[in-house]
Amino acid sequence: MSLPNTEEGASGIARLLSGRKKLWFIGIGGVHMATMARYAAEKGFVVAGSDRVESARTARLQAVGIPVYFGHDAARVVGYDAVIYTLALSKDNPEYNAARHLGVPLFSRADFLSFLMQDHANRIGIAGSHGKSTVTAMLAHILTAAGRAPAVFCGAPLRGVSEEPRVQARDAVFEACEYGDSFLRFSPTLAVLLNADHDHVDYFPTRETLKRSFCAYAALPGKTGVVLCNAEDMLALSCAQTSEARLVTFGVDDGDFRARVRNFNAGCGVFSPVLPQGRELPEIRLRVPGCHNISNAVAAIAAADLLGVAGETICAALSAFPGVGRRMEYRGTSGGARLYDDYAHHPQEIVATLTAAREMAGKGRLLAVFQSHTYTRTKAFLAEICAALRLADRVLIAPIYPARETDTLGMSADVLAVGVGERATACQTLSEVAAALTAELMAGDLAVVMGAGDVDRIFREIF
Repeated sequence: MSLPNTEEGASGIARLLSGRKKLWFIGIGGVHMATMARYAAEKGFVVAGSDRVESARTARLQAVGIPVYFGHDAARVVGYDAVIYTLALSKDNPEYNAARHLGVPLFSRADFLSFLMQDHANRIGIAGSHGKSTVTAMLAHILTAAGRAPAVFCGAPLRGVSEEPRVQARDAVFEACEYGDSFLRFSPTLAVLLNADHDHVDYFPTRETLKRSFCAYAALPGKTGVVLCNAEDMLALSCAQTSEARLVTFGVDDGDFRARVRNFNAGCGVFSPVLPQGRELPEIRLRVPGCHNISNAVAAIAAADLLGVAGETICAALSAFPGVGRRMEYRGTSGGARLYDDYAHHPQEIVATLTAAREMAGKGRLLAVFQSHTYTRTKAFLAEICAALRLADRVLIAPIYPARETDTLGMSADVLAVGVGERATACQTLSEVAAALTAELMAGDLAVVMGAGDVDRIFREIF
């Protein structure tokens, strides 16, 4: 179990920070945290923070004058007015515990983000078990093309959209993660609900606990707001229907906003959006693969239309959408094989990614590298993960990424490999994964490296 969310809310944080300006961020190098640190600095706060290791993001923070320290030291929080932390922290983090001991106000990432976003007129939350980062990036890309210059808080590296802090923007688009009920800290005027799938079993032990949280999220916009929900996801739709907000739906085949799918080009969808009044917009040729990305695109189209963006602008922007980091991201060629990087770690995500990759592979072999994320998820979905991985011709299993967990629950790469069968090989280190993949690759192959942990490090050894 991770650290808990705080529940001060935007008004509570504003009160606690009245006349106080010095903020310390623990885990400042994370995608969300780095964005928030720059945003807070733009709002006039004095910002500094720490992270485990140097990265491109920490270098960018230092380049704009935000001090970043590496490693964690309890003495560093002395003199700061508040500490912002991510739920990914260990409970024994010395800076977190020093702040508690000293009585320094602590704010979780989601709670502090609610404070940062309170002045934006349009607050668009993107929630769901899958697709949050992609739809956040798609909508940000559309709004940017429309000249709206939104504030964007995305959990993955953006492409084609400025990461400059937009403090004065009318629109704020943010990823609303369900883990730890983080998304219940927000106050969206437009709450997007992409899907609801059982995940994060350490926090949501049953589907019913998950449903309660998604129902609470759908209620956040209130009578004056809008819930935009996937009409083709029955659990998500049942949650949205409990809200007092206006309900608008989307889907590929069903919903107020739909897609008239023409065909697929190298795995990427070609379709025409259909609006609620039956009006058909110009054809969109996506540059991101998979049927699931047609659904993601329709969600972004619906949100943009509700925000008043012209249909032609929406279509042109999505046809040019370059994708988002670690979502079927092309990393290069080795041995005549194409290599891609993907964040898939839930069984449904693995199926979606490998199905799209199979279309892209054509007559070539499809290779999968997989790093399972947390022991609890691995144990809960072991059979489903193994079945999904069998969609590949050859599977290399990396060591499980434990994240916040220490109890293995009997799970390991070897257990996964046995479950997948003869096409799978377990590796004991990431270096072993890189070597095995390099030896395996042949001209014409397509390889997908999947996982939400650090498995993407193998690309440093391959290229």
